Amino acid sequence: MRTSQPPHRPSPPDALLVKPSRLARATSLACLIGSLICGCSIGSREVEAPAEYLAAAGWQDNVSLMQASNFNDYARAIREEVRRYRIPFDADNAMQETNMASPSRLLPANNCNGQSRGIAILVHGLSDTAFAMRDIGEALTQVCYESRLILLPGHGTRAGDLLTTRHSHWQDTLDYLIDQAVQEHDNIVLAGFSLGAVLTLDAAIRRPNDINGVIGISPAYFLSSSRIAKWAGLAAPLMRWVDRGVADDPMRYEAMPTRGVAETWAAMQHLQRNLKKFGPVNVPWMLAQSMDDAVVVPAENEALWHQYAANPHSQLIRFISDQQYPPQERTLNLPGYSDADRVIALTHLAIHQSPDNPHYGNTGSYRNCGGNMPRLAERVNQCEQAESVWYGLWSTEPEPGRPMAFSTFNPSFAPFAAEIKKFASRIADRDTDAYFTIETSQ
Repeated sequence: MRTSQPPHRPSPPDALLVKPSRLARATSLACLIGSLICGCSIGSREVEAPAEYLAAAGWQDNVSLMQASNFNDYARAIREEVRRYRIPFDADNAMQETNMASPSRLLPANNCNGQSRGIAILVHGLSDTAFAMRDIGEALTQVCYESRLILLPGHGTRAGDLLTTRHSHWQDTLDYLIDQAVQEHDNIVLAGFSLGAVLTLDAAIRRPNDINGVIGISPAYFLSSSRIAKWAGLAAPLMRWVDRGVADDPMRYEAMPTRGVAETWAAMQHLQRNLKKFGPVNVPWMLAQSMDDAVVVPAENEALWHQYAANPHSQLIRFISDQQYPPQERTLNLPGYSDADRVIALTHLAIHQSPDNPHYGNTGSYRNCGGNMPRLAERVNQCEQAESVWYGLWSTEPEPGRPMAFSTFNPSFAPFAAEIKKFASRIADRDTDAYFTIETSQ
């Protein structure tokens, strides 16, 4: 199992050109942003990424990448952009990495007899790739949706490409793909993870005549670091990078420019303004999150959903570990733990990934041992070398001697996928009188 790349010689940081007092303030701010938002920070074992990985090269003309009249041609154009500008994690596996990171179209399952009940557009989160939404996309194909996994500008190539990407590029790309889809089908559902959940909800309230339902997974409607993140735009010119670290996951950036955080914050603020302008949310809206998620604020996300989820068929799904929540209308509680799968709690990155995922799953090719986090080297080595580990948050490490990794899959994915399929099926049926009954559980 590969957990890191060969070391590279660090290059002099651009921030050395900043006056020391301003540099100190910007550095402190950037480090806080990185640790609280991205789950990434400069750990004791981390090596700085090579200079070419931190330089902008691709995604320099987003308009030219939105010229195709159909999704297949769009996907080919973006795959070529990724192929040209991606710095592979493993040079011997570069083509497979490109294909995994790039947009893809998943057709309805064989039992659908070639008939599509709708088009689902799936949007990943900050630093992710299209691959992140594959398991959710596969679930939707089983109820005869065509799933379109997209790639947001600045992603999938090199972290430096987020230096020149703005949140308007993300919004424009999603609107362009919605425009394509509405020409082909009258049932369009959006699904997004984290940043993707922000962008998809924003589109759903701006375009209620085009969007029939929206699914937000671990949504970044509110960040636990909001008091710090809101200053990312001011910090970006002074401290360009939150994190310059080498990636240990071929499907995610580890290095993160402060600009990427600033644009995420801008997208969040755009959503909040549009909720006040266009709200409430009249289409069915599913919100699913781990109550142990330390990146977002689950309670504030729920409050937003209760305030704006006007459709009676909207649904809230909680993944819980040791908390207790009373039964509520339109709410389902699912286990966020599993002794059988050695899962203690679900992180921000876990609930949309199946245990069978070939990369993030229980026996997948990737294990997040925290090599890029400020974690004891002994713990990291123990995690990397163990045949099996426990999964959870860094704050939920088990007793000494038991290896621990950051959870990257959801042991309750099967019942979660069943709820998504039920939700999407009822939207496709348009039979609101027979809409599904939400069950509650402790």
